Amino acid sequence: MTFFYVSLQAMKEKLLILCLFSFFATMLVAQQPHIIVPDSSLITNERDSLGIIMEQSKRADGITRGALQDTDTTKDLTRYNVWRINERTGERYTATPDTLLYNYQQTTLPDGNSVAMGYLGNLGSPVISKLFFDRGEGSQFFFYDAYYPYNMDVDKQLFFNTRIPYSRINYQRSGSNMNKEERLETRFTMNFNRHLNFGFDLDFINAKGFYASQAAKQNNFSVYGNYLSDRIEVHAFASQTSATNYENGGITDSTFITNPELIEQSFNSQDIPTRFVDTWNRVKTKQYYLSARYNLGYNEPTLTPGDKKFVPVASLILTSRYKDQYRRFLSYDTARVTLPNGDVVGKIDTLYSNNYYKSAVDDSTRFSTFKNTLALSMREGFRDWVKFGLTVFVEHESRNFNLLDTVADGRYRHNEQTTTIGGILSKQQGKYLRFNAEADLGVLGENLGEFRLSGNIKTTFNIAGKDANLIGEAYIKNLKPKFLERQYHSKYFWWNNDFDDTRRVYIGGKLVIPFTKTTLSVGVENIQNLIYFDKTSLPFQENENIQVVSARIDQDFKFGIFNWNNSIVYQTSSNEEAIPLPTLSAYSNIFLKTKIVDELTLQLGVDAHYHTEYYAPGYEPALLQFYNQREKKVGNYPIVTGYANMHLKQMRFFVMMYNIADLVIEKPNYFSLPNYPVNPTLFKLGVSVNLNN
Repeated sequence: MTFFYVSLQAMKEKLLILCLFSFFATMLVAQQPHIIVPDSSLITNERDSLGIIMEQSKRADGITRGALQDTDTTKDLTRYNVWRINERTGERYTATPDTLLYNYQQTTLPDGNSVAMGYLGNLGSPVISKLFFDRGEGSQFFFYDAYYPYNMDVDKQLFFNTRIPYSRINYQRSGSNMNKEERLETRFTMNFNRHLNFGFDLDFINAKGFYASQAAKQNNFSVYGNYLSDRIEVHAFASQTSATNYENGGITDSTFITNPELIEQSFNSQDIPTRFVDTWNRVKTKQYYLSARYNLGYNEPTLTPGDKKFVPVASLILTSRYKDQYRRFLSYDTARVTLPNGDVVGKIDTLYSNNYYKSAVDDSTRFSTFKNTLALSMREGFRDWVKFGLTVFVEHESRNFNLLDTVADGRYRHNEQTTTIGGILSKQQGKYLRFNAEADLGVLGENLGEFRLSGNIKTTFNIAGKDANLIGEAYIKNLKPKFLERQYHSKYFWWNNDFDDTRRVYIGGKLVIPFTKTTLSVGVENIQNLIYFDKTSLPFQENENIQVVSARIDQDFKFGIFNWNNSIVYQTSSNEEAIPLPTLSAYSNIFLKTKIVDELTLQLGVDAHYHTEYYAPGYEPALLQFYNQREKKVGNYPIVTGYANMHLKQMRFFVMMYNIADLVIEKPNYFSLPNYPVNPTLFKLGVSVNLNN
């Protein structure tokens, strides 16, 4: 067991070391302010940030579903600027740091990643959004997708340009020493001069779990930096992540949750029997990324005599990405069972229909990819008549897979080469019309014939003398089946499939009315040849067309110190066996928000996640995948949390009572997924400190 856990003392030592490091690094260079030229594309999208960092930013509503965000021009010098980049081209887009003044407690829960989430009950465990349009396109290594809220990827990384060093430490804790749940996050970044920035992020999760054989542990680290000048822009990123979680296969008797009074003995959540013991999944990822842009342009005079300003016209771009990923499913369950035919097998083997090798469970798969992109970009707005930006690119990727087999040395190796061409046409300046269109086409290798065409458009118009935004989105995709969908070998699952291309067509829109705090969203998608994991946990392709329709309203109310925020989502699928969805999902948050004294802000409230009953996806540990089961329904039960958030200068802290509905509802049914209940009622606390002058 010690292999999977760090002791409380070790966690405290990590916290102390990181605090001291961040403090001394801040003090070391606090007296060396740097003048940073602000990037005109940076703007915050958050509706209530601390205001100590991005004071110059105006509210803007971004374009969702992976589209590029809005930009506005600001001239004020800021304490720091923050952005994300397009992984393919290295283009910078606005972002905001984690500085929300309220609802901080919600960001520390798996539930906080969507209106309706499915997960295994424990922090750091695999997750799936129950909202269809929240799910992104799957990766080549689908084991990694189950941990998406915790993954460190370059397109999620925040890059900084700072006038002073900045560091942030988050810590949260719940439970006793027997079932404690801890998470420690830290960030440190600083500029060495006006051009060069360096930083690193750490994320440690240690959650023993409130149910047997449920522990989860993650050690995630990333280091990043950027060099920005008139002619040269460079972004570098490297990360190493490790996720290990015990697999209990779910509890075997839901009566322990729904009717505990029928259990004729006292028990706690750790006593509830589970399907697996001494079994776990482990996923590791290492990745390295570098993007370089050389800007072509000219110098033009400014109003200051003798001073000139560089105007970029076009850019030459090169990006390189390498990723190595590894997944292992292992069991040390030594329990043995004698079958009717006299064979003696492991107990875990009796839970599966097939056993493709006789030894104990030890499945492993390795994947690596090396991708290079060469692009040429023309800048928007370098002349008044240049109303849009244009980027064209060519991309080559080499993929390597290594998995179990029954021949040679017991391993099967597969290599793929792909070549893709494409372009991006965008207009991100101006108030009344902005758009972005992106297309790519596979022209050689494994992805020959695969294409994606996506776009969004935004306009601003007037309602009762005030601005409102209308956003339209659409895409057409023809996607090649991924290798692991076509071929996979393990102890319990073995397939070799010949699937057709998947075709997806989506159109949707969003109406944002800031002055009424209203957002209306609708979307419809048609999918042909969808690949999913069916009730046998095997990949299956549905040849018929499937339609998914979704409508959503986000509405906030405010009356003095009283606030009520709501999100309601309606979804329907034309084929519930292929795409099961809850008809209605909702999140509601009622709270009081006020200043107790000049420096202390208090938010006191209750929030709840709820969705209607449906056949939620099951979870298969041997594949680290969610599959479509038709045996048990989940839903019609609110996950309610009572909390208090406080903000004092550069510190945020919270206390909460999670799943308090369990205390008042006579027959609790707090299952997130079939056989996987969320944590019982528990007390949790957390703190976040920004260390910057």
